[in-house]
Amino acid sequence: MDSNLQNEKQLTATQVPDLTFNLLDVIASVWRWRKRILILAAIVTLGTIVVSLFLPNYYTATSTFVPANEEKDLFGKDGKNNGMYGDEDAVDRAIIFAGSTSLANFMIQEFKLAERYGINVSTPKGESKVSKRFLKLYNLKKNEHGGIEINMQDTDPTVAAKMLVVAIVKIDEIYKQATAPNKDMMMQTYEGALSAKRSELKTIGDSLFALRKKYNIFDVKIQGELLATLLVETESQLAESSAKLESFRATSGRSDSIINLSAKVQGLTRKLQLLNSKTDSVNSSINLNAYNEARELIMYYNSQTESINEDIGAILKEYTRFRAQANSKAGSLIVLEPVQVPKIKSYPVRSLMVVAALFLSLIVGVMAALVLDLNSRIDWKTILKN
Repeated sequence: MDSNLQNEKQLTATQVPDLTFNLLDVIASVWRWRKRILILAAIVTLGTIVVSLFLPNYYTATSTFVPANEEKDLFGKDGKNNGMYGDEDAVDRAIIFAGSTSLANFMIQEFKLAERYGINVSTPKGESKVSKRFLKLYNLKKNEHGGIEINMQDTDPTVAAKMLVVAIVKIDEIYKQATAPNKDMMMQTYEGALSAKRSELKTIGDSLFALRKKYNIFDVKIQGELLATLLVETESQLAESSAKLESFRATSGRSDSIINLSAKVQGLTRKLQLLNSKTDSVNSSINLNAYNEARELIMYYNSQTESINEDIGAILKEYTRFRAQANSKAGSLIVLEPVQVPKIKSYPVRSLMVVAALFLSLIVGVMAALVLDLNSRIDWKTILKN
């Protein structure tokens, strides 16, 4: 029994070859197959050179733009979002418009790209190929500074630049169409605010007019100073005239003087009564009680009138500025880097293609040599027979 086990072990050992490789084995295999590896590398390299020479040169036209600020804060009181450039949301919207299907369809029709790319568009599959081809040659992204980089590739540098210019104009048009409703809404908001303020101003103005007419107050400050001065002077004159009149009567002075002083005292007394009268029947501009009664209300209405006028002025200033911007023929996109005709091709980089092909062919050749040497170590007849 022990002899049978020993025979089985020996048979197994003969069936399983040594498949391990060390560095010397790898070098030896490469050396044995060096000619074939070099021939393979030469064939692949020459083939790559030939193929690369037939590849057309592509040129890339590039530009950078940002959207203008289309959403200024209403009335601009807080000073925020009133800059020239749009915010992050505006940039994201512009990227969506720049990558929209409507833009792709417009460019395909405008430049007859199906014919230019040599694609039959008689079938839906053909139309899809044209669109995919265009989107492969047309790229956009948001750069690290918040701008939008856009580029167009074509075999003709002039055509690439022209296509990019037309694309930017179309993006601007799409952007304007998309933001027009928002502009209209903001215009209506400005106009509504102005109308409300003017209506409020008219209401206060009517009330103020009625108060002035009722109480005969035309200027609160000046009229108050005059009434105060008039009251003091009248009381002083009345006291002085009354004292003189008593003195003349006591000394039996001239009758004409007594008559004049009596009339003067009577006039001053009436004047003082008018100043201090509290009856509603008195309608005089020198009624101190009427002045005091309406003074605070008129001053309040005056301050309200000034405040509303200031608000109207501020709103009207912002509204005029925004309306000029909204009605402006200027673009909604601000081009930071204008489109220029590219002078250097972007690809193919033939030298890089040749070097890469040479490197890959050498790797494939070495791997093939190792596999063949490994295969030579295996006795497939014995393995398959057993």
